[in-house]
Amino acid sequence: MLIRLDDTTLVDDFCAHYRRSGFSAERVGDDRVEVARADAPTPEQERYEVLLHLRVWEASNPEARGELLLEPVQVARIHPE
Repeated sequence: MLIRLDDTTLVDDFCAHYRRSGFSAERVGDDRVEVARADAPTPEQERYEVLLHLRVWEASNPEARGELLLEPVQVARIHPE
């Protein structure tokens, strides 16, 4: 899941927060981090845990905000024959 931070100076701290809790977290841009929970039983549970940890991190860093970005939607194209 892709998360955008409003303060790029906190990206390393943000990644460390998730890694300490068993997530993978990789910087993928100046202000974006890809976070995943490989052992989550369902995608819904993974999303819940990612959001929960985002709120915990924001509570510890009240001057910062993170935003969960929507995953790109794949659209099937139907070609008439």
